[in-house]
Amino acid sequence: VGMSRQAAAQSAKKDQKAAIAEKNAEKERLAALGMTPALKKLIGTDVLLCTECGATQLGPTTCECKGGKRKPAPDFECVPQLIAAAKARQAEGKAEDMKANANQQAQVAKDREKRKEKNEADKNDLNAEFQGDGIEVLQIVEFPVGKLGMDIEANSVSKVGENPSNAAELGVKTGWVISQVNGTPVPAKKAAIIKEVAACMKLGPVKFGFRVPIIDGYHFCGNCDKFQAAESFNDSQITEKGPGKQMCAGCEEFADMGFNCLRRLIRNAQFGLAPEISDFLDPGIFTLLGPKIVGSA
Repeated sequence: VGMSRQAAAQSAKKDQKAAIAEKNAEKERLAALGMTPALKKLIGTDVLLCTECGATQLGPTTCECKGGKRKPAPDFECVPQLIAAAKARQAEGKAEDMKANANQQAQVAKDREKRKEKNEADKNDLNAEFQGDGIEVLQIVEFPVGKLGMDIEANSVSKVGENPSNAAELGVKTGWVISQVNGTPVPAKKAAIIKEVAACMKLGPVKFGFRVPIIDGYHFCGNCDKFQAAESFNDSQITEKGPGKQMCAGCEEFADMGFNCLRRLIRNAQFGLAPEISDFLDPGIFTLLGPKIVGSA
């Protein structure tokens, strides 16, 4: 009995080795025919239908042989035809993907071109209304739903993303000042502007009302709320602080005297951000700081 068990174990081990060797030989044979794991997956349950034209059940070739299909014999080697059909389907799928991608890119380019044309039209018809002292206009720009493509500091555009960002394509420039969102005046606060834009964008495209200087070399001072010539600013304000933070030389002097914060509080009170401000301000402060401080934004 002991010998028969030992013989059975040896026989089983021998059969196992033979099965492994056979499996490895089959792998080598298929590899020699060009089979790969990826192609094996693509072939799946495909079946050769005609040995003459190589038509298979999954295509892409359809048999049109005269006299009908030449069905493979039981011992016929189908692997080369199945591999060729899988490669043809793969190439066909890639071609379709490339075509769909090209169509999508063409549509995107077409939409961008339309937006550029519309932007040029907006520049030429004065959707841009003259503002204040005549050195700026209110430029209306409609943004599609999605990322704005610009950074905001206070209520100023501090950076415009490179093309193909929406802001760049629409012609928005660094230094423009956001005055309105969908016709609603907004305060000089980034958080309040972003909140208003997010709410409006849920309903569709958003129209920004930008205050834009019509004279090159003019920069916005948020403290006195107007555009001024470059010579009205210390160089460091323009080169280091930039839009949304820069202030003219006069406002820098006020800031040194402690009035800068007070100016912002007064202007923000117009938007309900500090309604209690009038309760503790001396009315004489308005005369001291001047009418422009409490003028319309």
